Amino acid sequence: MIAALVLIALSGAPPSFDMAAICKDAQNSALQEDAKLAYDSCVHDEQAALDRLKDRWPKYSAAAREDCLGGEKQNPSYVELWTCMEMQPGGSLSLPPDADQSDATPPPGGRKPLPPHAQPKP
Repeated sequence: MIAALVLIALSGAPPSFDMAAICKDAQNSALQEDAKLAYDSCVHDEQAALDRLKDRWPKYSAAAREDCLGGEKQNPSYVELWTCMEMQPGGSLSLPPDADQSDATPPPGGRKPLPPHAQPKP
């Protein structure tokens, strides 16, 4: 499994996930009258995230790809993967390279704090 993740991380294309399985969970979690809408909305969001991933995948570093794929769960999601990738250095949600991080002390576990625009509101 680990070797497969490394190969995917080094490849030129994002991994292949089962959108039907991902969205079946959304459908099953919705109220009965909203189930079809929940499924269709999920498929739309997953496809949009996959399209963005395909477009940007070669631009992400192998380290970022490996980091985001390392915690794969049973039904991984393109939306979750895209969000993770965009939070990595160089992604659109990461701090700009010239941002002053001198007072940003990483919390235990080594993760960097969220950039100011992504901090939760009190």
